[in-house]
Amino acid sequence: DKEEQASVHFTQCNLHFNHGWFVQAEAPPGAIFTHFRNVLIRDCKGAMGPHDVALYFVHWLTDLAGAEPTPLGGCEKFTVKFPLPVLNSFLRSFEFVEKITTLTETEVMEEYLKVRWLESVPPKGPVPSGDSAITKMRLLCMAQMNADKVLTGFDELCQRDADLLNVEMARTGCLGQSYSDTLCPAQVRDQPEGPAFLVYYGPAFLQNLGSDPPAKRVSLLAEIYRCARTLWPASITKSAATVKIRIDTIKALSFDDMHKSTVAGNTWVMVKQNENEAFIEPSSKRKLNKFMANKHSIQILDIHGVDGFES
Repeated sequence: DKEEQASVHFTQCNLHFNHGWFVQAEAPPGAIFTHFRNVLIRDCKGAMGPHDVALYFVHWLTDLAGAEPTPLGGCEKFTVKFPLPVLNSFLRSFEFVEKITTLTETEVMEEYLKVRWLESVPPKGPVPSGDSAITKMRLLCMAQMNADKVLTGFDELCQRDADLLNVEMARTGCLGQSYSDTLCPAQVRDQPEGPAFLVYYGPAFLQNLGSDPPAKRVSLLAEIYRCARTLWPASITKSAATVKIRIDTIKALSFDDMHKSTVAGNTWVMVKQNENEAFIEPSSKRKLNKFMANKHSIQILDIHGVDGFES
């Protein structure tokens, strides 16, 4: 059957789909789904339906196990290496990804965020509304087991940091798309600018909370977005773009660890590598001078977040 052959052939497509970005709400909708949707529309001529996408992910799931050298190793991968909540979150997400055949990238993401909020344990109440709604729903997905602490920390932020997160985390990275008007700031809907930012390892940063005050951790996340926006000023011509901000170096560090690095003479900086990516790294004074001499685009991070709390 040609339709079935086409469905099997679709399982071999390179969709550039990062499931972790979606499940943890790590990335804006454009970074997650735009290439995926383009493959469906451009390469597959719109012939693929939800059942084809479902088969793709069944194949993807079996591939995870098939990557192990033995059948036993493949079985153990799901029972030992994947915590049950993580595996369940992947399986739960499949039905939403299937909707990309009929909905826009942002519509799929919005539906997923709402359901994750409603199904969270312990219950969080009704779906939030207002300027901070998307921010809160994304933070819940990113923080996972630390969701309650991180959401409380967000509520303790100064208005400046909260407003910044509400704007930046609601940018979609999709041309002509925005979240529902009851869920994000009017500024984002009325002035669709970009690029949007993907804070790579943002979920790990919030999940490795340790003994840090949650509000201070979330305030540093706001500082990361603030520095990124300085390096990439908002522009309507970039509304369909997404820039990756890699925070590998600090994802598992406590504020004490970062402070010890500054005491040792380092400064935490965000360095623009190219038009699509920046890294956060510790820099000595000599290295910092070299960055400036070579006219690198950099921003110094205020890791202390001294103005991050409501007074």
